[in-house]
Amino acid sequence: MLNSKTLTSDEFKKRHGYLVDGIWYPRVTSIVDIKSKPALYYFYAAAENFTDAQNKKRKAAYEGTIVHEILEAIVRGKEIIVPPEFIGFKKGFESFLKNYSLITRAEWIEKRIKHSNYRYSGTFDILAEVNGVFSLIDIKTAAEIYDDYRLQTAAYYYALNEEPVLIDNSKKIVLPKLIEKRFILRLNQIQVCELCGAKKIIRRMGDKIKGGEDFCQHQFGEIIEEWEFKEFDNPEEDFKGFLACKELWEWEHREKLKEIGYL
Repeated sequence: MLNSKTLTSDEFKKRHGYLVDGIWYPRVTSIVDIKSKPALYYFYAAAENFTDAQNKKRKAAYEGTIVHEILEAIVRGKEIIVPPEFIGFKKGFESFLKNYSLITRAEWIEKRIKHSNYRYSGTFDILAEVNGVFSLIDIKTAAEIYDDYRLQTAAYYYALNEEPVLIDNSKKIVLPKLIEKRFILRLNQIQVCELCGAKKIIRRMGDKIKGGEDFCQHQFGEIIEEWEFKEFDNPEEDFKGFLACKELWEWEHREKLKEIGYL
């Protein structure tokens, strides 16, 4: 995390929040970043150096952006040419759609929301009827589903149910009903060793082999999809955790937040 004291007020506001109706709100993802992330520490420890770690993070962010664009095109029914190195993600999403009924609208995809009472904002991935239940879906390309995602989705869930209005270039989109459930859809593309069953996760930031035998001369097969769809229960408990992160985040950046008039 960069020291907020080194940023100008405008740089801080751009890095950590959104301007909505002329009012600045801190971003959900910036707030939850305050929480300790053991998996991220392991990632940095395993990298050759800090620069290498940052390059891998940028590659992962780029990968996530492309995957979201592919899935959005599929949901909107647009024609799209998927690069070969991303075909596993496309197959995974198509497999998900064969197993779940998903009904959405163009205006329910990647829109900004805010919570005026608790004063934060964010951008969700998809709202949709999932098997007939109005739900929030957040899409991840991580190796597994982390508990931290509960905090992020709880923040979106409560903001949407407190103010069921989406923000789209100053146009207001009113939701027809409240959000009932929240899910993580995790997508990956993998290769499986034909000898020992080891799984190689194909990532732009670097492939990762899980399971199998240590001394196997792996013979990996074709790239296939891997997907996981998980519901999070207990939104109230998770929202309390998010608010605790927000309080700590505000304390960490208290000087800059006072300077810009947020505190």
